[in-house]
Amino acid sequence: MKPLILLIEDDQILVSNFKTYLELNNYELASAHNGKDGLETLSALERPPDLIISDILMPEMNGYEFYLKVSENSDWSRIPFFFLSGMTDLDDVKFGKMFGADDYITKPFSPKELLDKIKEKIDDYKERKKTTKILEEKLKDILKFEEPSLKKLSRADFFYIFYVTWNDESGLIIKDFFPKNEIPSLNLEELTFKLYKTLIKLYKFEEILKRNQFIIRVVKELIEAYALIDRIDNERGISEEEGVGTFMLCIITPNIHYLQSERIREILAKIAFNIKMKKEWNIKEYWERLVLV
Repeated sequence: MKPLILLIEDDQILVSNFKTYLELNNYELASAHNGKDGLETLSALERPPDLIISDILMPEMNGYEFYLKVSENSDWSRIPFFFLSGMTDLDDVKFGKMFGADDYITKPFSPKELLDKIKEKIDDYKERKKTTKILEEKLKDILKFEEPSLKKLSRADFFYIFYVTWNDESGLIIKDFFPKNEIPSLNLEELTFKLYKTLIKLYKFEEILKRNQFIIRVVKELIEAYALIDRIDNERGISEEEGVGTFMLCIITPNIHYLQSERIREILAKIAFNIKMKKEWNIKEYWERLVLV
């Protein structure tokens, strides 16, 4: 099956050129002429696109508004998203990337360079989807609970941070977590251990340390885990034995909005820096920051 790209663009000549070029390179193209029509097109597609490319300045619903709507939908929020715009000012480009898009393409652009970016991002997206399916399969036996009971909980009631590390004497341990309350039907400690071990086995260590952070949908439309894995010590060796020489910071919560994930990424990176530099940090204080994201 050819990769499907959704293009939101009000310039029909550009849409036609996109269609010709992408089809010559074994891609399918669906299109809409503004954000409002883009949402309708997304809903009507038989399968979700592998990549969304959106102009910014459009009538009825602009690209930023469209992106926010896409990000709020759990079925669409992980689809790679490119902004395509004639706004070339450096501040506009920075804003587009800070907004959370995977890339910001300025007009005019090189078709070859754009095609390379499309291929790279779609390949990465497919790999992440495959990994998520494997994780869901491995973790499903742990998640024995009634969904309605979880949906009644507030975000603060169901927002956990776990700090997992490797201890030379005990092996893999949960060094700290917050809050200390438990959800009776959900074994979060076992879930965290299994998530860590599965990620370690799925990826080579070089890939783990290169990617560094992962967003894993544990239960579709219900629970997500955001995991950061890094070296305990830059001077220390690591091995492929269940996480030797590494640590993981993990957030477990209901669906994480893409824009929330960017802020979570920043906060966990600060914690990781403290761990690697052997600085004191308070898990409750960071939880209070995270739960407000």
